Amino acid sequence: MKKSFSAKLFGLLIVLFSLSGCVSYSITEQEMTDYLNQNLKLEQAVGIEDMLYAKVSVDDLKVNIGRSDKDRVAVFANTTAELHMMNQPEINLDLDIEFSAIPSYKKETGEVFLKSLRLERLDEDGSVLTPEIRQLIKPAVALIGNAVSNYPVYQLDETTVKQSLLKSSSPEVKVEDNKLVIDFLSRPRFLKH
Repeated sequence: MKKSFSAKLFGLLIVLFSLSGCVSYSITEQEMTDYLNQNLKLEQAVGIEDMLYAKVSVDDLKVNIGRSDKDRVAVFANTTAELHMMNQPEINLDLDIEFSAIPSYKKETGEVFLKSLRLERLDEDGSVLTPEIRQLIKPAVALIGNAVSNYPVYQLDETTVKQSLLKSSSPEVKVEDNKLVIDFLSRPRFLKH
């Protein structure tokens, strides 16, 4: 009986939100940044140890939404890299990496992912990397980009009514005012003129 009442209440809330026009949830740059820094730990290595080897670790992530490209989310990664080349001293780099991507929503899990990832910038502490070093660390950076595109950058909280409603619907994801907006379609089809 209690379950039936909950289901009816949930259905009523969906109808009320649908008739009222629009239900949306905005995710700020800071919320997405905090989510990534708490949930995504990245460390990638490529090459053959003691020969030619690069290990890249992401220390800090920052998100900008719609600032450089109106439909894209930019992820900035402060990264350290250790380069090992045969018979050479270890090289330690402080890298600045910027990826940009298009946000995508997965209804089944209530998660936001970044798709169509582009590497926008890769340089060492503000200076441009030499072609040789860039060639060595680029595969590790590509692995980090792959991890960023396969790991959610945000997940809706099922314990709040509004986010739970959005998760159960087929919302539109868009970038507005430097926020990621998950928007329940504005009106049901039978109400459109």
